[in-house]
Amino acid sequence: MSRRTFARTASAALAATVGVTLLSACGGAASAKEQQGAAGGTQSAQTAAKGSSGRDHDRRTPFTATHVGGPTTILEIGGARLLLDPTFDRPKKYPSGLEKIKAPAFGVDRIGKIDAVLLSHDQHDDNLDDSGRALLKDIPAVYSTPGAHQRLGAHVTGLRNWESRDIRTRSGSTVKVTAVPALHGPDRVDRGADGEVTGFVLSGRGVPTTYISGDNASVKVAAEVGKRIRKQFGRIDTAVLFAGAARTPAILDNAPLTLTSQNAARVAADLDPRKVVAVHTDSWNIYSEDMKSLVKAFRERGVADKLVNLRPDGSTKWLNR
Repeated sequence: MSRRTFARTASAALAATVGVTLLSACGGAASAKEQQGAAGGTQSAQTAAKGSSGRDHDRRTPFTATHVGGPTTILEIGGARLLLDPTFDRPKKYPSGLEKIKAPAFGVDRIGKIDAVLLSHDQHDDNLDDSGRALLKDIPAVYSTPGAHQRLGAHVTGLRNWESRDIRTRSGSTVKVTAVPALHGPDRVDRGADGEVTGFVLSGRGVPTTYISGDNASVKVAAEVGKRIRKQFGRIDTAVLFAGAARTPAILDNAPLTLTSQNAARVAADLDPRKVVAVHTDSWNIYSEDMKSLVKAFRERGVADKLVNLRPDGSTKWLNR
C-alpha cells in the first residue's frame, strides 16, 4: 500500500470514528454501516450505552425474596415490596382443625413498608391467619379473589382471572399484577366457594416476569397458565410455587390440595423459568411433604439448578444475581 493510500484510509477511519462519537454525544443514532466503519470496528454508541440497558438496570434493582414461613413471603420486585399470604400468628390450633406448629421468622413489626398484599385466598388459616387478617387494613392495596372481596370488605380488590391492576412504586415505576387461574385440589373437582383461589403474574417494564401459583395443585392448570403468560408477557423469569402437598382427611379423601413435590418439579420443567422459589412446605400440620422431599424431586426431574435455597428463617435471597 502506498503512503498516499494509507493516509487516505487512515483519515477516513478517523473521520468515521469522530462522526459516530459526535452523533452519539448529540443524541443521534448512527447507522449500522457507520458503526462498522468506525476505526475498524471501534465500539459503537449503542454498544457503549449497553451498561444502562434494561437488563443491567434490572440487576441493580433489588429482586429479592424473604421467606417468613408457610406461604408467607416478601417479594421486592420492580421497586415494589409485595407480601404473599400473610400468616404471623404464633403456634396455635384453629377451630378449622388446622394447627400452626412453628412460629414465623418475625412478626408484623418487622415487615417494613409493604405496597400490596397478594392473597391467594382467605378461607383457610394457613394462607390468612388472625394476625394476617388484622394486618390487611394497614396495607395500601390488597389483591385476591372476588369471594375474598365479599367476605373481607372494600379494602380488598377481587380480581377475576386475567384481570390486572397497576402498582405505582415510590420510584415512579409500575408493577402490573394479573390474577391467573389456580385449582385448589385435583383436576375436574369443583370445591365451590371453599376452593376459590387465585395465582398471580407480576410484569412490567424492567420487571422480571414472575408467576405466583397460589394454592394450585394442578400441573395441567399451571401448564395452561404458563402458555398464556409466555404469549402475553414473554418468558417466565421466576416461578413462586406453593408446594407441600397440603392434605386434610375432611376434604376430598386426603387428596393433595397444593402441588406435591413431584408435581412442583414437573411444573418447573414445563414452565422452564430461570428460578423457582418454593414455599408452603413448613410451619403447618397439613403440609405432608417438606423441602427435603422437594429438593429430591427436583434432582430427579433434572431441574435442581433452578431451585432457590430459600429457608423460612427471614433471610433475604437475591433472585437476579
